Amino acid sequence: MPKFISWLTIFLTLCMVAISACRPQSTADQATGGTDDPTTAVGKPIQAEKTVVVTAFKTVQVVVTSTPTPIPDGGFVTRAIFGDAKTLNPLLANDPSSLAICELMFEGLLTVDPFSGVLKPHLAQGWTFTEDGLTYTFAIRRDMTWSDGEAITAYDFYFTYQALLSNKLDSPHNKRVAGIASIHVLDDHTVTVTFKEPNCANLEALTIPWLPAHFFVGPDMRQIDSFDFAQLADHEFNSQPAVVNGPFMLQEWKRGKQIVQVRNERYWQGRPHLEGIITQVLEGKAALVEQLKAQQIDIGTDLEPHYLPTLEAEPSLNLFKFLSDGYDLIGLQLGNPADPQPRLNADGTPNTKHGQHPILGDVRVRHAIAYALDRNAIIDAAYAGQAVTLNANVLPTTSWAYNTDLAPRQHDLQRAKALLEEAGWQMGASGIRARGGRPLKLKLYTNSGNITRETIAYQVKKQLREVGIEVEVVLLPWEYLLDVLLGQTFDMVVIGWSNLGANPDDLDLWRVENDLPGRGLNFCSYASAQVQDALQKARTMPGCDQDKRAALYKAVQAQLYEDQPYIWIGVPRKLVAINNRVGGVNPAPWGIWYNVHEWYIQ
Repeated sequence: MPKFISWLTIFLTLCMVAISACRPQSTADQATGGTDDPTTAVGKPIQAEKTVVVTAFKTVQVVVTSTPTPIPDGGFVTRAIFGDAKTLNPLLANDPSSLAICELMFEGLLTVDPFSGVLKPHLAQGWTFTEDGLTYTFAIRRDMTWSDGEAITAYDFYFTYQALLSNKLDSPHNKRVAGIASIHVLDDHTVTVTFKEPNCANLEALTIPWLPAHFFVGPDMRQIDSFDFAQLADHEFNSQPAVVNGPFMLQEWKRGKQIVQVRNERYWQGRPHLEGIITQVLEGKAALVEQLKAQQIDIGTDLEPHYLPTLEAEPSLNLFKFLSDGYDLIGLQLGNPADPQPRLNADGTPNTKHGQHPILGDVRVRHAIAYALDRNAIIDAAYAGQAVTLNANVLPTTSWAYNTDLAPRQHDLQRAKALLEEAGWQMGASGIRARGGRPLKLKLYTNSGNITRETIAYQVKKQLREVGIEVEVVLLPWEYLLDVLLGQTFDMVVIGWSNLGANPDDLDLWRVENDLPGRGLNFCSYASAQVQDALQKARTMPGCDQDKRAALYKAVQAQLYEDQPYIWIGVPRKLVAINNRVGGVNPAPWGIWYNVHEWYIQ
């Protein structure tokens, strides 16, 4: 409750000695302690209509504040996961359900700012780094404890990262820490990390949640280096984590049904107001929406836009919409899908067998497709209007690197037709264009069961038919689509990238070394020395100057916009539904649970 401050000017009069000597001390005298010091008269609010009797002749100002309303304490908030968690060890968690549970129990050195997406200190107070950008020194916050009361120290960081660097643990984080050369604990609250090479994404590896070193090795931290980290793979901690440093800790895990977490009374950012979080295991988003409507579930995240009309009609729900940290796209194959070849030979020399797509290898055709598509109509159909168009590979939420100078390719059928004719594709009697006897036909793949992507695919088919391009939509289960995608045997594909964060370093998507059929991320077989060089410079820039990096990223966007290996459809809006009985929630593009210790039931 906000404070309302009133200033009362109290005129103090000198009382007659006889009267003051005869009467008992008044309530007002007791409140002020019988003194003329104005600083002692703030103990309780003083109502203006009351008479105050004092024994001095002066004018003072007294600050009067209303009694603050205490934040309600207790109660459980319910949420949902789809499929049970597999582990509660944050170093082993890789599936969404396990990650959702671990997120409330374990925290790390750095975290992502939920509004900007940039990294900021968390268990660290801050850091310094050497001029070459290789070695960072971190100051660990003091006066933090684990849930069992033991101090959180730099040794917990050391234990966690040695577990990952030991190569004895099958962790999804192993690749993230591969760039670390060494870690040294200088004292309980100071640690240095040296990386193998300068990389502005290095610090992202330091967001990994910590394990409690003392729980595994005892009080003597010298035992860490002799600890067998292979033990962590099957440790009882994985299903019953007894010690945590996050706001909530495990109380009960009913396999396949629900997980109950209760507050960590010793949480370093303050004891949570909620008594706990109950996570129900549901089958899918449709079941979640029904339980949100029935007020059996309080929190629904990452809901598809087509649920918006239903949820907007529920008076018990507050809805939040904001741009996600990902985008959907149409990938255009530039290589030869009939004979996919790596861009480079094993020795790094160009592979002369690497071919070009007979239709999409022509940038004029790629531009024609972009102009032929009405992306706003696609967004209306696929996202219920809840998305914004995108022109290149950087999200508008990454404002420091986003190129605002790119003019969107608006829906322009005449320009699309002119470009196709310029490329030699003439309209036939059937309404389908042809060149040299070859019809302009393309296959468009996406994963079956994804309503949004299926809708995009059929919209593309319908719209490209208007300019004489015949599209066959092929729907495949994800595992089969992945074979086609990485195998580079497609013409066009509707997919998306998510969890991009605020670092627009997507070099791995465009490197010629990753134009590798079967496993490379450059599955559209794109090659641009300008793009690759600029992204490499931005990644390794000493000091990671943001303005200089931004200039490079904006140049990359301009080149990708011109070359059009993707047609970027748009950035969806995230839809979060929260029961209005839950207070203190403030969802952001990069997180909702970041301030869960401040939530309460109102």
